[in-house]
Amino acid sequence: MPLIYLIFLALAFSYPQVGHEAGLATDNTGYLGANALISRDALISPKGNAVPEILAKIAACESGDRHFDAGGKVVRGKYNRYDLGRYQINLKYWQEKAEKLGYNLSTEAGNEAFALWLYREYGTAPWKQSRECWEG
Repeated sequence: MPLIYLIFLALAFSYPQVGHEAGLATDNTGYLGANALISRDALISPKGNAVPEILAKIAACESGDRHFDAGGKVVRGKYNRYDLGRYQINLKYWQEKAEKLGYNLSTEAGNEAFALWLYREYGTAPWKQSRECWEG
């Protein structure tokens, strides 16, 4: 095989995959930007075991591991109306950052993906108010 052909093959197979593997960004994925790409591991739910175990415990404590209430509305905080969704992300503090990163906190996937981002950046500190529940 000529060397140029081998180089072409190597480049063709090393080019990052996009499209269906990365997914398109739409509201139902949790992303707002139409041109954003989705990280595969950012949207796997606790049921898929990709979310750290501590986040699954936090979700159980914060919202009963529910993103929607019985009426189909996004769960709001019982004591703080700014807390939203499965991970009870506080809109007053985090909505602007979430939007800048392209996460829609009202969607189940966006709420979870931003919770993962928060956890990677700050650990469990954003959920310190419920620590007694998820640490025990």
